[in-house]
Amino acid sequence: MANSGRGWMLCALLLACGAPAAAQPVDGLQAALQAALGWHPAINGKQAQIKAREYSADAARAQRLPTLSFQAQQYGSGNGDSASGAGSSLPTTLRARQPLWAFGRIDSAIALADAETTRERVDLLRVRRDLLDRTSRAYARVLGSRALLAVAQANLAAHRDLLAQIQRRQTGQLASVADVRLATTRMSQAQARADRYLGDLEIAQSDLRALTRVELAAEQPVPEGLLALGDAAMLRQAALDNSAEIRLKRQEIDLAAAGVEQASKASMPTLYMQADKDHGRAGYREAVRVSLVFEATLEGMGYAAGSRTGAAIARQQAAEDGLADTTNEIERSVRSLQRSRQLQEEMIEVQGATLGELQEVLASYQRQYVAGSKSWLEVLNFQRELSEQQLQLAQARSDWTLLSLQLAALVGGLDPLVESEMKAF
Repeated sequence: MANSGRGWMLCALLLACGAPAAAQPVDGLQAALQAALGWHPAINGKQAQIKAREYSADAARAQRLPTLSFQAQQYGSGNGDSASGAGSSLPTTLRARQPLWAFGRIDSAIALADAETTRERVDLLRVRRDLLDRTSRAYARVLGSRALLAVAQANLAAHRDLLAQIQRRQTGQLASVADVRLATTRMSQAQARADRYLGDLEIAQSDLRALTRVELAAEQPVPEGLLALGDAAMLRQAALDNSAEIRLKRQEIDLAAAGVEQASKASMPTLYMQADKDHGRAGYREAVRVSLVFEATLEGMGYAAGSRTGAAIARQQAAEDGLADTTNEIERSVRSLQRSRQLQEEMIEVQGATLGELQEVLASYQRQYVAGSKSWLEVLNFQRELSEQQLQLAQARSDWTLLSLQLAALVGGLDPLVESEMKAF
């Protein structure tokens, strides 16, 4: 029995130790997006703001409930010691008020509070979309930096081979010291470029870690389905239909309309059912007195209410103008991103078509150098030209991926990867 108990304890300990390892996120764009939505403080802060708005809406609805008040007064007899309480009385009044009809004032306040809560929820969608956009681009930058680093390291390896080749030829007295020095200088330049791209990769990984709050290798490529976008017209319409910015602007118009209604109803009177219970008050019976109370206040002879309504109407007009401006800006952004993406795609085709030919030409230059018809400088220059073409191709592919992910985020194409997180709250 003792051995059995120790066995169970050992199993439990192994499971407990293995739990953190199992909880580590896997690699890939989807894992990065899920980590960002799950751990980034901007999401938690916005959710806290939604909670605050919900409490404010509950407070607005509480205006429909009865209001209780208690009043106690101390009166001196005129010849007693009021400080000690001698010869004084302490009448009390307990009052309950139940609103019966507020002429829309309470309902408009509740509608305004609900509109503010809905606005915060839509703003949460905007924050999530923005975080998805930033995280996807950060992930793509890591991939692009790694591809550029691979090209730079391959170029460095090629220069090392060339340096070793020219050193062998110098040993056989087939090359000069100047050729060796030139090859050494070019290799040092290739080393510096590789170091720079390594630094860029480390910065990109740091930026991604700041968004996801976890360590990700970021080695898996972006799924091809996310990068396959529709035609220009369909993409622009999808951006307008699914844009979180436009949804937020529309909700701000609804919020402004609710503000106009609340401002116009704020000065309305209220009809109460009131119950009073007096104790120790001279001339009053201690039985409960029930009455109807009609209460109205005209602040600033009515000018204050009119000014507040005018301000609310102006805010509504500003919200409508903001929607038109946002719509125009999104259409401009989609057109700009589409055109930039098309240019990168054309560059990828051109660079990819010529890259194979350049590699064949470099091999030919090396053969001609051995044959004595090409100089060592021409070989090194062509190696640099080949490396530049490879870097441009890698950069174009990286930029094309970035632009594609920006468009995908704009139309909500990244949402299916984090569907459960997007539905939360």
